[in-house]
Formats: sequence, structure tokens, C-alpha cells
Amino acid sequence: MSKISKMIDDVTGKTQKDQETRERFTFLQKMAEGKSSQFKDELRVMLANKSKTGQIEVVGDVAFEYHSGHHVNISTSCDDSIMDAVSDFFKGSDGLKDGFEKIVKHGLSGLIGNTSLGETQEDMFFVFPENYSIVRVDVKAYRYNFSTKGLLADDVENVFVYSMCKSIVNHKTVSPDYLMHAVVDMMGQDAAIKDVMDFIKQLVACWKLLDECQIDGEEVLRSAVEHPGEVPDYIARSADSLGLTAHLASNDENADLPLTEDIANLTAEEVLRRAA
Repeated sequence: MSKISKMIDDVTGKTQKDQETRERFTFLQKMAEGKSSQFKDELRVMLANKSKTGQIEVVGDVAFEYHSGHHVNISTSCDDSIMDAVSDFFKGSDGLKDGFEKIVKHGLSGLIGNTSLGETQEDMFFVFPENYSIVRVDVKAYRYNFSTKGLLADDVENVFVYSMCKSIVNHKTVSPDYLMHAVVDMMGQDAAIKDVMDFIKQLVACWKLLDECQIDGEEVLRSAVEHPGEVPDYIARSADSLGLTAHLASNDENADLPLTEDIANLTAEEVLRRAA
């Protein structure tokens, strides 16, 4: 599996044939970008509609990060490429990423192994512990298999396009039991729990941390400033980055010190994520 952009960059010659090859790959890239842009718009609409997100609702009904990929010649031996995508888009320990990689590969296995001519599309979602939050990862993936190798561009058998986004799960609306059910569903019934145990442990630990933090974001931040040493350092860093420390240190409730944003509208989940 190769990125279309890399295929374009690899065409370095200046002959007529080289120019034609570059033009074909550039056309293919624009088609793929159009598909991923469509997916991004569909994900925005989906997240804004609680009836479509199911039981795993997200904070603010929006995603905070998007990522797209445009590839050619996807096959069942593309494990390294999937691992690279997971490493680029997700933060965490090796054990956490390894477990999540297995889950993602299982989710994409049907599409990756599909050799039927024409187009195929799959939608899926995952959950992932990141930056003291539980993150919902929605994925839209598309594959088109050409009837003849090289029909549209040299040595190209298929095109693979995906778009995915990350949003913060509202932990108050989902139980750890349901999260576990979602993880097992993502893995498939034939997978072994021991293969993703690090992933599961960190997911449950993250939920427990959020569950114990039954206060809003502003209260978390004010505690960091008014009671130093009683909250973790990472929350204190969040208060500093939002300008709250300087604001409260003025000892004047009417002080005109700008905050970087309206802290009253921050949830505990958002505070914890920003503090990482």
C-alpha cells in the first residue's frame, strides 16, 4: 500500500511519459481528496445528531481532530501502513497502541480483503483512552477495485480512502460495562482479550478517573490555583495555559485580565485533555 502523494513525488523524470504519469496520479489524488472531504462533512453532521451517535455520546457534539488518508494498492499485507497511521494519529504507550492496532486491523479486515470489482464503503467507530479522556474515533473507509491493473494510473489495482475524527466521550452518559461491550464488539468474537489487555486496562482506568472527577471544568481549574499541591500537576498546567492563574492572583474580582477562553464552559473532560 502506498500513499498517492508519494507516488506523485516519486515521478521525477521530465519526459512526456513521466508528465502523463504524474498527471494521472494527480487526478487520482484529487478524486481521493474529494471523497475524504465528503466523508468529513458526513462525520460532522453525524456527530451533531445524538440519534446517530448511539449510546456513546460526545461532548459538544463535535470532533476536535480529523485525519484522512489516500492510498493505492491496499492488500491484506498492509499491516505496517496501518501501524504507521495509528502511531501518527494516536498518543499512548506501546502496549496501548499495539492493542488498538489489533482492533483497528480487525475493523478494517473486511474492506481490506474485499476484491470485488467496483466500490465498497464501511463506517465504524472505536473508543480509545487518550490525554485523560475517553475518545470516540469515527472512521469512514472507501475502496475502489479497478477491473484492470493500470486502468487509471500505472500499476494501480485499487484506491483506498479513509477519513477519521476524534471526539471526547461524555463519560456521564456511558457505563464501563457498555464500553467493554463496545471494545469486544470492535475486536470480534474470535479475538483474545489478552492481546488487548493493556488497552482495556487503560480505558477502564481513564473512565474511573473521570467518574471520580464529578465537578465541572471551572471548579477543577480554580482548585488548582487556590489550593496548590492538592491537585495533580497536569491540572495546574492547564490553569496556567488558560490564563486563570494570573487572573485569580490579581486579588481583584473585577480585574480586566483576559482569559484565553471562557472557562465556565469547559467540562472536566476538556480540562483533563488540555492538561496533558
